[in-house]
Amino acid sequence: MFKQVFVPYKGYWSSPFCRWQGTLQNQNSTELVAAAAKRLLALRGITPDIFDGIVYGATIPQPMWFYDAPHFAMLMGNSRISGPRIAQACATSTVSINYAASSIEVGNNTNVLVATADRTSNCPNLLWPNPLGPGGKPHFESWMIDGFNWDPNAETGPLGTANNVAKKHAITREESDALVLDRYNKYMASIADNRKFQKRYMLPLEIKLSKKETILVEEDEGIIPCTAEGLAKLKTVAPDSILTFGAQTHAADGNAGMIITTKGKADEISADKAVTIQILAYGFARADKAHMPEAPVPAARQALQNAGIAVSDLTALKTHNPFSVNDIVMRKELGVDDKIFNNYGSSLIFGHPQGPTVMRLAIELIEELVLKGGGYGLVAGCAAGDSGAALIIKVN
Repeated sequence: MFKQVFVPYKGYWSSPFCRWQGTLQNQNSTELVAAAAKRLLALRGITPDIFDGIVYGATIPQPMWFYDAPHFAMLMGNSRISGPRIAQACATSTVSINYAASSIEVGNNTNVLVATADRTSNCPNLLWPNPLGPGGKPHFESWMIDGFNWDPNAETGPLGTANNVAKKHAITREESDALVLDRYNKYMASIADNRKFQKRYMLPLEIKLSKKETILVEEDEGIIPCTAEGLAKLKTVAPDSILTFGAQTHAADGNAGMIITTKGKADEISADKAVTIQILAYGFARADKAHMPEAPVPAARQALQNAGIAVSDLTALKTHNPFSVNDIVMRKELGVDDKIFNNYGSSLIFGHPQGPTVMRLAIELIEELVLKGGGYGLVAGCAAGDSGAALIIKVN
């Protein structure tokens, strides 16, 4: 349990998330997240020199990735600091926040900027030397596409793990479709009244399409409308599966970040000194082999135990839910009331840029807790290797 770790109110941001091969497909994600961080700091009147460290969360290489963490620090305005790059697949944000929180808790740092960014579009394609291949023919790997198709630990792809979980828990097609429609409707609440909720935290991105053309990306791109009738018409991904393409997330591009600091500094730079945001606990777990969507459940249980609270104490809960079965299993196993579960959207609907996905969810969790007058919140999600990670956040 953390006792010394706080987040200043409005000391965070998320960009819009753009569907794979959309507007952000050719943008360097390191440069984009640095520009977003500079914009957030300028809006909040914070100078980059307050930071004595960064954590850079990213999973997909960009040009000159060898230098990405110190390069980000330089681009965002503080060339005297750096920090680790963390790549923990879909749990990258959760692990990055935990790393920064641990650093604050033990006194190694006082002000850390956690920045997360990925571009799933136009991923690197790798040629690995293979002297034993015919004529030395190299081994080819597509960073994103091959990773999505095969997990060497599970000996199947992520979709295969979701099918295993659906069968184990006897989840029906009707349950899956109903969950998707509910999550879509909850996302729609975030864009109601001219995107009133999203504007509490979302920063537009200025994108240069050419030397002469610049556009402003202000909202999520590529959201597919959902209706009960439309979902019912979709074919399942396989004859023995209950999952359709509507019951899984889509790859996306984007970034998000958060300031992790001490209570004194959080109070000083908070947009509202009446709001206190505390990172309380972290949990990590692995599910049985090839059952990835189950992993958030034991991770959440560990985080709750570390925080000394129960599910009944939660005011809000957010999940990275790449498949509908993730939330169905968590709801059943933890007894979660759907009234607090993934309000204002989740990655099932708004997409999954990997590194920043859970950071956006954590930010939305904070804003929901503020709107509700405070309380405990849980954010959790699954990741490669049948793993899961979770955080407990408290807002007063």
